[in-house]
Amino acid sequence: MFDMCLQWVRQRLGVKPSWRGDTIKDEWFRAHFCNAAGAVHEWLSQHIKIEHSHLLDFGCGDGITDLAMVLRYAPQGVLGVDITRTWPRLLQIARREIQLSHLPVNLQFRQIRPGEMLAAFGQFDATFSWSTFEHVNRSLLLPILGDLHATLKPGGLLFIQIEPLFYSPFGSHLRRFGIQPWAHLLLSEAELEQQVLSFSGEIPTEEIEYNFQVRSFGDYKRFIFGEYKKLNRLTADELIDVVSTAGFEILRETRGRSNLDAPEILRQQYSLDNLLINEVALLAKRLA
Repeated sequence: MFDMCLQWVRQRLGVKPSWRGDTIKDEWFRAHFCNAAGAVHEWLSQHIKIEHSHLLDFGCGDGITDLAMVLRYAPQGVLGVDITRTWPRLLQIARREIQLSHLPVNLQFRQIRPGEMLAAFGQFDATFSWSTFEHVNRSLLLPILGDLHATLKPGGLLFIQIEPLFYSPFGSHLRRFGIQPWAHLLLSEAELEQQVLSFSGEIPTEEIEYNFQVRSFGDYKRFIFGEYKKLNRLTADELIDVVSTAGFEILRETRGRSNLDAPEILRQQYSLDNLLINEVALLAKRLA
């Protein structure tokens, strides 16, 4: 109770939080606090001054990337939105990893409903989304992008990153369970599920996040497999097309490519680009 009161007082007084960057041990935290936030900043800062900007994170998850954006790059404010609530433990985790004294006053989170319009949250200079759009129901892709378009100021920026893409070697998001490359395209769903549920090894440290920590191992495996079944199977070309259709001008895009050899049987069914392109990142602008 005392910690909660102290947090409230610090925020009300506008006291800047103290933190350290040399004490991170958790690989999931490091990947999002250092790598993801660094990439978002690199893409956006070429076109806007981050320190003068209000940012929206669509699909914020546990909020680690948002916290990093505020602490490392000092925007006017960051709002993270998601359909789940996995950020309430952010302060506890950040205290452990970076000795954070308290959460910044200009960092906020909101839980939203699938397809909920975001206009009520105001207008933003830029929106970013890190490994989220592969989880969005296909029927909601265009409406959501249209809504994000409306929440941006004229000339506002949209940054989207997806990794891994569905048809790439580990596009199932099941690699953590020892699943082999392209197994989700080679096996039946029942065979794939059996491999996941029978897995008894260690989860890679970079994959250990909120959902692993709050579930039994069996429930965790079932949860992740359920998420696999919801993947929208979006390709890089389809993402570019739907963003353009929503009224954005594409400013920049990159595609990461796997160096694995796709099985011949899959080459006969799918385009080689879809099988090998495992990451897409794009920057788009709302036209005035």
